[in-house]
Amino acid sequence: MDHPSSQHPPAKILFALYLAMMAVGMGQTVVFAIVPMLGREMHLDELVFRLPLLGIQFQPRELAITSLSAMAAVIFFFAAPFWGRLSDRLGRKPVILMGLLGYALGSTVFNLASYVGLSGLLGGAALYFLLVVSRAFHALVMSGTHPGASAYMADTTSPSERTKGMGRLQAANQLGVMIGPVLAWFVHFSFLAPLFVQAILALCAAVLVWRFLPALPPPPQETGERRRRMSYFDPRYRLFILIGFTVFSLVAMVQQTLGFYFQDTLGVDSVRAAQLFSVAMVVSSATMLMTQFLLVQRVRAKPITLLVSGMPFSFLAYLMLANATQLSHLMLAMSMIGLGMGLTGPAFTASASLVVEPREQGELAGMLGSIIGLGFVFGPLLGGALYSVSSHYPYWAAALVMLVMSLLLTRHWRRQWFSGSGGAV
Repeated sequence: MDHPSSQHPPAKILFALYLAMMAVGMGQTVVFAIVPMLGREMHLDELVFRLPLLGIQFQPRELAITSLSAMAAVIFFFAAPFWGRLSDRLGRKPVILMGLLGYALGSTVFNLASYVGLSGLLGGAALYFLLVVSRAFHALVMSGTHPGASAYMADTTSPSERTKGMGRLQAANQLGVMIGPVLAWFVHFSFLAPLFVQAILALCAAVLVWRFLPALPPPPQETGERRRRMSYFDPRYRLFILIGFTVFSLVAMVQQTLGFYFQDTLGVDSVRAAQLFSVAMVVSSATMLMTQFLLVQRVRAKPITLLVSGMPFSFLAYLMLANATQLSHLMLAMSMIGLGMGLTGPAFTASASLVVEPREQGELAGMLGSIIGLGFVFGPLLGGALYSVSSHYPYWAAALVMLVMSLLLTRHWRRQWFSGSGGAV
C-alpha cells in the first residue's frame, strides 16, 4: 500500500537507522557466540531439578542453556507487537530510542547476574532462575528497536522500492551480525567482557539515533471507532507469518546448538570453541551481506521469488551441518546459511509490508518481529532436546523441515504464477 507521506530521507540521513539495526545485530550474535560456553562455565548443563514429594528428577543438560534464549524470546513475542502499536501512536523514533536504551540496560542486568554465577556467589537452580529473569527483563526493554526501525523504513519507501529498502535494513542488521561475533574474542579477558562492550555500543547507537535520525509524524489513524488489533491469521499475510515462524525457528535451533557442536565435533575447549564459532558467524554474515548487496539490491525480482530461491540453499546448508566432521565443512555450511537467509530475510518482511495499510505498518512490524521471537522460543527448546539425544539430530531435523517448506512454497509460487498474478508480492 502507498504511504501518503512525502518524506523520503536520503541514505545519509537514514545512516543512524542503519546503525541502530547494526547494534541489534551485534547484540544478537555476540549472545549466540558466548552463551553456550558461558552456560557450561556456570555448570548449567549439570543442573538437576528434583521434586522430592513426587520422586521425580530431571537433568535438562544443554536444554538448560538454550532455554535462556527461549525464555527471552517468549517475552519478545508478547512485547514486540506492543512496541509496534506504540510506534503507530507515538512515532517510530521514540520507540527505536527506547529499544536501544533498554538494550544497554538489559545487557548490564544480565551481565551482573552472570557475574554472580561465575564468581560462585550463587549456583544451581537459584542461579538458573536469576538468569531467566534477567534475560526476560532484557527482552522486554529492548524489543522496540526492530519493529520501530522496520516501520520507519516502510514509512519512507514506496511499494516499488520496499524490497530494496528492507534489504538495506537487513544488510545493516547483518553487518552487525557479522561484527558481533568478533567481540567474542574478548573472552580472553572475561566471558562477560564481550557483553559489556556490546551494552556500551548500544548506548552509543541510541545517542546517534537521538541526534541524527529525523522524527517523522505518526501515521494517520482511523477516526471514530477504535481500530481492532491485527490478527496473525489475516489472509493477507498469514503465509508470510508461517514462513517467518518456520525459517527463524530453524535458524534459532541451529544457532543455539552450534556452539556445542563446534566444541564437541572439533574436540576443543570452551574458549577455542567460542572463537571458532565466532569466525563461522562472521563467514555466514559476510555471505548474507554480499547476497543482499549484490543480488537483492540489483535483481528486480518479486519478494516471493526471492523466498523460493533462498530456501533450497538453507536446506543444503543444514544437510552439510548434519554430516560435518571437520572445520572446513562447518565453515562451508555456515556460508550456505548466509546465502539462503540473505535471500529470504528481506523478502519475508517486504512481502508482508506490501499488503497492509500505512497505519498498520507499525503493528505488522511488531507482529513479524514477534513471530521471529516465537521461532527463537521453539527452536532453542527443540534444538536443546534433540542435541541431548544426538549432536546431529538438530541439523537433520532442520534439513527435513526446510525441504518440506521449500516444496510447499514452490508449489504456491507456481500456482500463483500460472494463475496470472506473477508473484504480485
